[in-house]
Amino acid sequence: MTQAAPIGGFFERHEPDGAGPSVLDAWTGGRPYGAFVNARSAFAALVATRPGAVWLPAFLCTDLVSEAFAARVRCYPVLEGFMPDLAPVEAGAKPGDIVLLAGAFGLPAAAAPHRNDLVLVEDRAQALDAGASIGWTLYSPRKLLGVADGGLLVSPDSATPAPQPDATADAESLWRAPDLRAADPLGRDNAAWHAANQAKEAAMAATAQAMTDRSRALLAQTSLESLRAPRWTNWRRLDARLSRWSALPEMPAAPPLGYVLRLSPERRDALLTALHARRIFAAVHWPRIVAPADAFPREAAWARELITLPCDHRYGPVEMDRIAEVVTSVLA
Repeated sequence: MTQAAPIGGFFERHEPDGAGPSVLDAWTGGRPYGAFVNARSAFAALVATRPGAVWLPAFLCTDLVSEAFAARVRCYPVLEGFMPDLAPVEAGAKPGDIVLLAGAFGLPAAAAPHRNDLVLVEDRAQALDAGASIGWTLYSPRKLLGVADGGLLVSPDSATPAPQPDATADAESLWRAPDLRAADPLGRDNAAWHAANQAKEAAMAATAQAMTDRSRALLAQTSLESLRAPRWTNWRRLDARLSRWSALPEMPAAPPLGYVLRLSPERRDALLTALHARRIFAAVHWPRIVAPADAFPREAAWARELITLPCDHRYGPVEMDRIAEVVTSVLA
């Protein structure tokens, strides 16, 4: 029996449409930016220009932290509804400290410190179109469309220069997995392109390497609207059937990363098993978080409770219904 094509997982090579304002233009807005091989490299480059503490939300992937500044990291809590609790920052940060603000699952940052002596960075690794930015802005395009690499650090204004990479990445190695998947739309050789992507991700590090020319060209040739509109449509279709388990009960204020469910750890694991068995590659955000679990138990619990279902531009109603049917068969 022929298996249905896979849904979700990392992005295959994107085919640009070339119509309308581009992703690159929308994200940079004419401001200076540094185009690094990944977001952790871009963030590390900014941190290297500042001597103070680096304040991070407790619910954040540990991959963003490099050894170069790990000893300088301080964490602040994230409350129910993924709202940041910035009271420790307001009280404890010193002038010039870096404060990273992160919106949940594609949303804009929910709050910012009421101080003008801090360096604010908005983490938009999951955000396609989160509106006006707060301070510096950090993007990770391979999380949102089919480019192999990239970490954009956009300056807060047109007068502030951004750190720049000074080394060249291995484009052939980085592009192997998305090219393999693009050549296999039915997923017959799923194991090969999955292994290639796992190897690529395992090799990611904070370096001075630049984004590949191929990735930057695709960002300049792809319209933001071609990615944004399908996410809204697909999210609404899933919400019509899955809202009782949604971790974001209201309509998101920006194009969502995916449809996020919050379940008990046991039900979460059972659903992940069922989805993966049907080649629906839902994501977990995140398997490991930056904060110690004993000091931040609420945030650590989310790592065992959340599933992000794909609803991006690659898919339409057929795929959304296939996802919803598996979820309801396990949970209802």
